[in-house]
Amino acid sequence: MSLHAALLHGFGARFDLPAPLALYLYSAGAVVVLSFALVAAFAGSKVGEEAVRYPRLEVRWLAGLLRSGVPRAIAGTVGVAVLLGIIVSGLAGTQDATHNPAEYLLWIYFWAALVIVSGLVGNLYAGFNPWSALYDVLTLRKPRRAPLRLPARLGIWPAVVAYWLFAGFELASGVANRPRVVGSLTLAYTLYAVLGMFVFGRDEWLSRGETFSVLFRIVGRFSPVEVERDETGRVSRAFLRPWGVGLLSPFVTGLDWVVFVILTLSSLAFDGIEATSQWFNFQLTFAPNSNDLVQVGLVKFFLGLTLVTVVFLLVYLTVMRLVISFGRGRDQLTITTAFVFTLVPIALVYNAAHNYSYMVVQAQGLFPLLNDPLGRGWHLLPAVAGFKPSYALAGAATVWYMQVILIVLGHVIAVWLSHLRAGERFRSARRALLSQYPMLALMVGYTMTSLWILAQPITAG
Repeated sequence: MSLHAALLHGFGARFDLPAPLALYLYSAGAVVVLSFALVAAFAGSKVGEEAVRYPRLEVRWLAGLLRSGVPRAIAGTVGVAVLLGIIVSGLAGTQDATHNPAEYLLWIYFWAALVIVSGLVGNLYAGFNPWSALYDVLTLRKPRRAPLRLPARLGIWPAVVAYWLFAGFELASGVANRPRVVGSLTLAYTLYAVLGMFVFGRDEWLSRGETFSVLFRIVGRFSPVEVERDETGRVSRAFLRPWGVGLLSPFVTGLDWVVFVILTLSSLAFDGIEATSQWFNFQLTFAPNSNDLVQVGLVKFFLGLTLVTVVFLLVYLTVMRLVISFGRGRDQLTITTAFVFTLVPIALVYNAAHNYSYMVVQAQGLFPLLNDPLGRGWHLLPAVAGFKPSYALAGAATVWYMQVILIVLGHVIAVWLSHLRAGERFRSARRALLSQYPMLALMVGYTMTSLWILAQPITAG
């Protein structure tokens, strides 16, 4: 089991929920249904462009700050420093995962925390992206012509495949807790990202091939910050908007986008599923030798992550067929793509709920390591050497209540966005309402399933 899985799912001793699990599940489902009724009552009359129109507050000082280039220079420097920290400490540091900064920097601060914070405040990765910063340094920020063009028919499939492989490494490889492997693969991805920019062009590769740029661009659409750019790509205006409404803005149509968003949901779901006793029993059927990393990894990757993704995709496409039928829509691919972005809030809150204890407790383990990052007996920062983590917000009951609140909140936001999208696409209040009953069933089912998955490590001894 990886460091990621071990730290995320272990609450320690068995904990009995304050009330029966079924009560939580039905109550959460009822809240989602109630939110559907409220949205239908107060926003059901909005159709056409009015349904997706939202208020914006222009913030001139923010636009000026982003134009200055200073935040990007500072953030890029930090991003490169973190990248080097992961590579160097992974390759040259102690191979005890709990005492190597690479594991904390990658799995906690980048993969968990940065995604959540970017959803709350804006696409921070655009500034911290160490690979684009390296490219800018190597080219002295001078425009250059790419030798090859990335075929348009590929869409963002390179980013989809890279995300699938990254999730497989995290969840199925069994070696995500080995710093040397983490450092080596980080170096390999650095070559992939930088060479891709040299071959296909910086902006083209970041928008279609570099998987984390694609991910954070989607996450950033949930955030309250919106920017407009001029024809040269420079920020011209900046606005504040309500959380989530950016997911209703214009989008690129394509099955690749649908699969990417579904993959963010399915990978998080499987991350929880593989901690359950049901999965362990299933795994033993196909990989009886739990010490055989290759056998276990193949089972997790293909019968776990990939199969769950396929199931999620088929369920979503089936629901969308019903949505389109009830709403009498015509362009199936466009509508299917439009609605998939309304699922992003679910992915964000599930990420926050799933990683809550990970970030509030295990994240603190990095601080004392800064005194001796390579385990060589150094004393770089003696002030943090004796740091003791706080468990004030890590009680099992606290974790569970936070998870319930986050999961329900995310689904309520998704219901709201989905209803507004239906009003825009089907241009009739009656058709929009009818189209949302299949989506409501999907939301309720996923709410209850998510909470059940999250509860298993708590209620199972």
